[in-house]
Amino acid sequence: MRVLLFGSTGNLGARCVPALLAHDHTLTVYVRDLSKLKSMMSPAIIERLESIVVGDATDAAAIERAIREHAIEAIINVAGNQVLPWNEYTLPKIAKAVSDAAIAVGKERGVPMRIWFTASVQLLKIPGLSYMIQDLAPFKSLTMAQHEATRQVIEPISLTELRWSLLCVSRMTPLDPKQGIFELLDTPRPHNLLLGANTLPSWIDSWVNSIPVIGKYINIWVVILSQYYTTLESPADFLAEDLEKGSGEFVGKFVGMKEKPKSKDN
Repeated sequence: MRVLLFGSTGNLGARCVPALLAHDHTLTVYVRDLSKLKSMMSPAIIERLESIVVGDATDAAAIERAIREHAIEAIINVAGNQVLPWNEYTLPKIAKAVSDAAIAVGKERGVPMRIWFTASVQLLKIPGLSYMIQDLAPFKSLTMAQHEATRQVIEPISLTELRWSLLCVSRMTPLDPKQGIFELLDTPRPHNLLLGANTLPSWIDSWVNSIPVIGKYINIWVVILSQYYTTLESPADFLAEDLEKGSGEFVGKFVGMKEKPKSKDN
C-alpha cells in the first residue's frame, strides 16, 4: 500500500518507518526537519523511501498536494506533541489539517481514504462502564484537553468520507533504550498485543478495588499504569500490519492495547 507517514522523527513514528518498509508498504514521509530524519535513519532506509516531503503538518493544502502527487492510499499520523495549556494545541490542529486533506482527495476519487490517528488511552472505556476513563481523570482540563480536542475533530467525521481509527496509546518504552540509527528490518518484527475496540482489552481489577468508597476510582489508575504498556515497536508493527491486511475491523473505532502476558515457559 502507498502510505504517507506523519511524525517519522518522533518516538513512535521513527519505529513506524522500518515497520512499514518491512511490511512492504511504499512509504512517503512528511517531515518538518529533513536533517533530523537523515540523522536518525540509516542510508539504506532513506534509499528505500518512495519520497520525503518537507512541509508543515498543519498545512492542509500542502498535505493534499502530497497525497495526490504520491498517489497515497493510506495515512498514519503520529505527529505532534502535547504543549503547555496556555499554548496553542498542535495535536488537534494537525489532525484537522490531515483529515481535511484526506477527505478532499477521497471525495475526488470516490473512495474514502484509510487513516490512523493517535490519542490517549484515557479516551477508552473500561468493560462494563459507559463513560470514558478521562471522565475520572484528576485535573482533566490539563491532562486530557488536547487529546479530547483531537477526538472532537475526528469522531464526527462520517466513515463514508474517511475510514479513520484512533490508536489510544498508554505507556510506551523503546525495545532498546540505547537505540541508535534505525536500520532496515529483514522481516517484520511481529507485535505481541492484545487489542480492544473502544474498551481496554483484558481488564483485570487490582486489590485496590476492594477499598471502600474510593477504591474503584483508584483501581482504574493502578490497573492502567501497571498493566497497559507496550514497547514502541509493537504498535508500530500493528499499524503496518493493519494496513497490509486492509481489514476494516478497527475502522471508526478507538483502539486500546496491552502486551500479552509472557507464558510460564519464557
